[in-house]
Amino acid sequence: MSRHMRPPNTSLFVRNISDESRPEDLRREFGRYGPIVDVYIPLDFYTRQSRGFAYIQYPLPTTHSLCC
Repeated sequence: MSRHMRPPNTSLFVRNISDESRPEDLRREFGRYGPIVDVYIPLDFYTRQSRGFAYIQYPLPTTHSLCC
């Protein structure tokens, strides 16, 4: 693969989330838009508190779902 070609990106970047937000909360809210593969909320290395943003990953669309 060329270094300029990237695999398709299906991650959604969500910012300004509450410090109390849990992956289950985000799954419930964003699951309305389709199945979710993973929810990742980065934590501060020292405080172990949420950094205020999250990544929500949806599955890659299949060729069938794109054409039909």
